[in-house]
Amino acid sequence: MNSASNQILKSGIIALLLGFVLISTLAYAQPIQLSATLASLPKSAEINESGEIKGAFVDLIRNLDRVSNSHTNMVVVPFKRSINNLTNASADYHIPLIKTPGIDVQQLPYAFSTQTLFQVAFVLYTHKDKPLDISQLSNYDIVTDSAHINFFPFPITGTPCLPCAIRKVNAGRIDGFIFAQNEIDPFIHQYDLNNIHRQLYYNFEVKALIPKGKVGRIVDEYLTNAIMKLKKEGVYNKILAPVLAPYNDWQPYLKNKTEG
Repeated sequence: MNSASNQILKSGIIALLLGFVLISTLAYAQPIQLSATLASLPKSAEINESGEIKGAFVDLIRNLDRVSNSHTNMVVVPFKRSINNLTNASADYHIPLIKTPGIDVQQLPYAFSTQTLFQVAFVLYTHKDKPLDISQLSNYDIVTDSAHINFFPFPITGTPCLPCAIRKVNAGRIDGFIFAQNEIDPFIHQYDLNNIHRQLYYNFEVKALIPKGKVGRIVDEYLTNAIMKLKKEGVYNKILAPVLAPYNDWQPYLKNKTEG
């Protein structure tokens, strides 16, 4: 590529970034077009039989649009694909992902939003007759969602099929499965899995993923401003109520179990 072409390319990039900055400094006076990619998860983001998307994250984004004079095109896809949509610049942001304490964010291909969306309890699911030492999980066959394998300090196997994993635990085919209780507990009820033992693994902060660099900082400012408006209205927690749940120590294998 010659110097003239380089100059044109640089000018185009600068113009694009200035356009984003202008939108930001105008306090969203003009309608903003955004794209969000959502991980397909029960209660959070799903596609119903009519092909419509629904869930707490969908409602959140619709309300972000409402308070910020924006319109966001949303897609709901498997978790790993959703993150890939963000990293390959097919979307302006992705929801959700946990932020692990001590993680070196400089080594990641994305950045985390300043705002914490909520906290989520990750649960270790094991077979009721095969207890594990939670301090020695490196000694066991543990599975998690394939997009989360880099968030654990021990070897762990990824799977794209969450209901498959919890059913394998119930059948004693794997030692354990770690994931968010809000996403996995509904499968326990749906499939009437009675051989499961549950215990808290960790309460993680849940963030949106944004691009690195100037564009990411502008998207982060947009999310921060819109979320703060929803909180000021007093509706933020109501919107996310389906996924806002502290750890509930109920046990599927007990006859008189407390619903999770």
